[in-house]
Amino acid sequence: MNTIPKQEYDAIVIGSGLGGLTAGALFSHAGHSVLILEQNESFGGAATTYHRGDMTIEASLHETTDARTAGDYKHEIFQALDLYEDIEFVPIGDFYEVRCPVIGEPLTIPHGIDAIGDHLSERFPQQADSIRRYLKQVDLVESAVRFLSEKHDGLWWLSHGAELPFRLWPVVRDMRSSVSKVLERYFGKDEAIKFALAANLSYFSDNPDKMWWPFYAVAQGGFLHGGGNYIKGGSRVLSDRLVDYIRAHGGETLTGQSAAEILLGEHGGVSGVRYRPRTGGDDVVASTPIVFANASPHAVEQMLPTTRRSRFMAPYRDKPLSISLFSITVGLNRRPSEMGVSAYSTKLIPNWIERLSDFKYSAELLSKMPDNQLPILSVVDFNHIESGLVDGDLYPVNVVGPDRLSNWEGLNDDDYHAKKDAWLDAVIKRLDEEWPGFASAVVQKEMATARTMHEYLNTPGGAVYGFAPNVPERISEPPRTPKTSIKGLWLASSFGGAGGFTGAMQSGGAAARAALHKHM
Repeated sequence: MNTIPKQEYDAIVIGSGLGGLTAGALFSHAGHSVLILEQNESFGGAATTYHRGDMTIEASLHETTDARTAGDYKHEIFQALDLYEDIEFVPIGDFYEVRCPVIGEPLTIPHGIDAIGDHLSERFPQQADSIRRYLKQVDLVESAVRFLSEKHDGLWWLSHGAELPFRLWPVVRDMRSSVSKVLERYFGKDEAIKFALAANLSYFSDNPDKMWWPFYAVAQGGFLHGGGNYIKGGSRVLSDRLVDYIRAHGGETLTGQSAAEILLGEHGGVSGVRYRPRTGGDDVVASTPIVFANASPHAVEQMLPTTRRSRFMAPYRDKPLSISLFSITVGLNRRPSEMGVSAYSTKLIPNWIERLSDFKYSAELLSKMPDNQLPILSVVDFNHIESGLVDGDLYPVNVVGPDRLSNWEGLNDDDYHAKKDAWLDAVIKRLDEEWPGFASAVVQKEMATARTMHEYLNTPGGAVYGFAPNVPERISEPPRTPKTSIKGLWLASSFGGAGGFTGAMQSGGAAARAALHKHM
């Protein structure tokens, strides 16, 4: 719903992904006027659902942590915006199932650190002690990071100074460690237990040799403690609720509006935004002292005066981008459980992957037409829970894997669609090999590639998590922050913090709090 815009706002949000909507909602909550500008025809960015024929497609969400869980990073935001009443978290049950030749028989990973320790110790008795020590380390790292993120005054930090080295040591000792390095420390060359514990790694990164251990431990620890949950009805429920909150508090929300320029005042700070309807028409200029950019720095750079671009991009120019993903949704005319699908989330690790380090070769496979080697697949059966996505007698299943924009560049439309169709068929054939009868039940199929992510989200390289969570080159490397070199301009996206639903909302929340503190 578009309205006639005003000409002056306390803040303008460019982009309506979770980071931007969170920043806008919190700013509205504080009593300030907000304008949301979204270039597409619907809000939410990647956090949305949409329809193709009779099939509901979830664009991004498989699972997230429950914001009601003590210590969850989303809790403060949900509480401030009173989101609990309209957002229902549905527990997914077991964490995931792993199907991997190196492991042997399919292995189910339950939720809860103690339950995982007990279960894996039975399957891998020779590694029982190492398994428990590893899980304890995950727990300690997550606890230490939460400890650092808590808000305390100077007196509290002074009185607790003696305990800081003990609380923070689990993080400090591995500040330059990768996931591969830590797993090898505990399990040596035993690849089977590594696959069992890190089968969901490809959600975060396709290279365990580069992925930063503290980042992974915090992300993994949240799921191990609180369990995975799906937002009933899909990710669009959360995006729509945030849009409704902004409107209810006097904000304006516009779709089909493309931000063309961030205007700067005589002292170099933000003074407004020039934007235009994507369908054509006259530009509109709205004044504001604050812009929340729910975008990549690379996209924001093009909206700035040429004289300010170099300094603005300096902190980001050399940072590697996160992985992209392909996402396939198929609609079945039978419940997946009838073909033997027994878990909400199943990780299919192909036989050509013999070591955890081989994960990094998975995305390369999509550079050519499919052959006998297929990538790592994460298969999610939305029918396993009360997801709210099942419509009539069509049962949706989603499959994702690592991808790169370069795999799809240089193709004309005919070749692009032919290649997509070939990969769709290859993945469905693989699922049919795992669960006989699967292919014959498919009545609808859709695929989004890294090129889709790049074009729809306007993100460089099709990156879905912002910057890659790689091991920092130096310990003094500054953390990701929503702050930019331009006064009044804040990154409210995964590029200003961490990726995923929690990370994007965290970044938006940090941007809003910083802007309220600095400028109001």
